[in-house]
Parts: sequence; structure tokens; C-alpha cells
Amino acid sequence: MGATVRPLNKWSQSRPSAGELLQSARGLVELLAEESIETEAQGRLSDRSAEALREAGFLSLFAPAEFGGLEADITTASEVFRHLAHGCGSSAWTAMLLSGGSYLAALLGTRVRKEVWGNDPRAVVCGGFGMAQKAVRVAGGLQISGRWQPLTGSDHAQWALLGVPVVDADGVVVDRGMALVPMTVATIERTWRVAGMQGTGSNSVVIDTAIVPDHRILSLSKLLAGDYSTRFSSGSIYSAPPIPFSSVTMLGPLIGMAEAALETTLARLKAGKPLNGTIYAKAEDSPVIQLSVSDAGASLESAKLHTERAVGDVARNITGESIMQLGDRARIRMDLGIAAEYIRSAISLLLDAGGSSSFAIDEPVQQIWRNIEVASRHQLISYALSRDVYARSLFGVPNQATAFL
Repeated sequence: MGATVRPLNKWSQSRPSAGELLQSARGLVELLAEESIETEAQGRLSDRSAEALREAGFLSLFAPAEFGGLEADITTASEVFRHLAHGCGSSAWTAMLLSGGSYLAALLGTRVRKEVWGNDPRAVVCGGFGMAQKAVRVAGGLQISGRWQPLTGSDHAQWALLGVPVVDADGVVVDRGMALVPMTVATIERTWRVAGMQGTGSNSVVIDTAIVPDHRILSLSKLLAGDYSTRFSSGSIYSAPPIPFSSVTMLGPLIGMAEAALETTLARLKAGKPLNGTIYAKAEDSPVIQLSVSDAGASLESAKLHTERAVGDVARNITGESIMQLGDRARIRMDLGIAAEYIRSAISLLLDAGGSSSFAIDEPVQQIWRNIEVASRHQLISYALSRDVYARSLFGVPNQATAFL
């Protein structure tokens, strides 16, 4: 039997508490786990998973409360994604990125918020920073066309934020932006064929031609400079520095998957899994196995500590207790990169402890391993790029390796 999903009363005047959101997330773990094989086989969230996550509000966790959204705080959101990943990593990752889309769309202000969520408080926004092939200035906006990939969760979205060049009347690029368009003007091409995170449905979105009014175009230069954030009062999640805010949530799914892998490996070992060809009738009696699991657990705990510090720094910035300087952003970036690397190490050690049987198709640890290997290489948490960013910050190099800080 699937898990019972208790819809939250998120569209009334009373928003659910952090405890209620976490309880709802824990209540979905069984269902997401049951659907994980179907989700991976379909290359997108299964219908049951998508509906349950949407109903709970987890595909638009940062939608504004003024239009019935949850507008969850960063700490609670990170924990929600962590819990969801215990059931299905692809589902948690999809929920996280789609919720990030609702956060970015909400920055565009009341008019856009009403357009997106006025008639549907559960409306979902997917998004990506890749640029369109063509944009032409027209009266009151841009005419755009092109192909964008990857756009996680596009099958489940009603709106899409798409990277576009912002041009003047002469066709000269004056900025980079993100154009908010209804998915009714787009088509989805099934191009997501990868070893891990197969269930995220990160396919290509194609638009032949669409007119986007100026009020639905998010300026990347203003976004990265914090212009949108300063329009909101301290304490609002929308006052956060957008890239650190978006980045720290990415570790929630990774930590949740690693926790699930540790729990699964321990359960297999405690059930008496043999260590063939050795003196140990049970693998759990082997010091080598014990130390591998111990090191994996320690690596996971280290990842949590780095993540908690990063999340805490962003949360304090939102409440006005700190100001997010470039050096702080670079250090957060390093925290996240180190955490991702620790998690990859933990999974590798757990596979060593579980042996070759851990790679059986029906074993969840091998699926987690594939998912972690793909997700941990996202540019916002990449260990390699994080090192570059942090080194430049420490040495005072004026030009950063990326504008996304």
C-alpha cells in the first residue's frame, strides 16, 4: 500500500508550520520509494509522485504566501528536500529545482506573481540559465525562439524561465535575462539520456516563436548585483542573495540520498551478508568493512556540518544579522563543494563495504551512487569550480571564475 498523503491547508490564511512541512515530507518517503523505479524508467516523475509532491506544495516550495504559496524558509526547505531524497533522489532533486524556479519568478513582483499563482497556488515553474538562439526587440518586450537544455521537471511545469539575450531595437545585446513564458507556447523534446538522475526529466524545451512582455523578463545583471533582493524587507526569503540561496538547497537531496545509502548498507550487513572467500562468515565482523562504514559515516557527518554552516549563513543574511560579502559567498561555495565531495566519498566507501552485489540493478545504493555522481557535478556545487572560486577570493583576484556567486 502507498503512503497516505495528507494535503496541507496551504491555501488558507494559516500557513503550515515548519514541523508540519517536515512531517508531510517524511510521509511521502514510502510513496516516492515505491515509485522510484517507475520514475527512473519514465525519465520523469511518475504520475503518483508528481501529484503527491504538487499537492503537498513541494514542487513550488518558495511560491509567495500572498497568493497561497508556502514561502518556506531556507532551513525548512533544505530539510524537506533531504527527507524526500530518502525515498527517491530524482524526485527530491526535481522538487528542489522546481521550487527554485518559483523563487526566481516571485522576484519579478506582484504583477507576475498574480499571473503565475493568481488562479493556481500550486503552479510550477521550471527554469535554466542557458541562452536562446534568438531574441528580437518588439513593442513592449522580446520575441524569442530557441532550445533550452536541460530543464529539470519541465513535464510538470506550467511556466518556464528561460535564459535570453536582452537586445535593444538595433539588435545589440544590452543584458542577459530570463524570460518567463507559459509552457503552452513550448514543446518538450526527450533528450535527457544520462547515467544518473534519470528521473528528473531534464529534457529540452523548444520554442519556435513567443512574445515575452518586459515585465516577465528577469535581468541577470540586476539579479547577480542583488537589485531584486533589495526590493524586499529583511526577513523575507526574497531578500536573500539569490545564488547562495539557490545553491545551499542543492545539498539537501544529496545528504538525504547518502543517509539512505548508509541505512541500506547497514541493514544489509546486520542481516548477515557474508564476506565470501574470507574467514568472516558475516561481513559486519570484518574490521575492513567496519572501518569503511565508519569512514563513510564520518564523511557524511562532515558534509552535514559544512552544509549547516552554509545554510545558517544564508538564513542569517535573510534576517539581517549579516551582510553577504563576496568573500562570504566564495566560502559558502567552498563549503558546498567540500560537502558534495565528502558525500561522493561516503557513497564510494559504502559500495566498498557492500561489495559487488551492491551494484545489482534492484539495489538502491547503486541508483544513489549514479545519482550522486551526476548531481554533485552541478556547476553551483562543483568541488573543482568551488576550489577555483575560493582560491581567487583568498588571493584577492579581482575577476572571479564565475558570475554566479
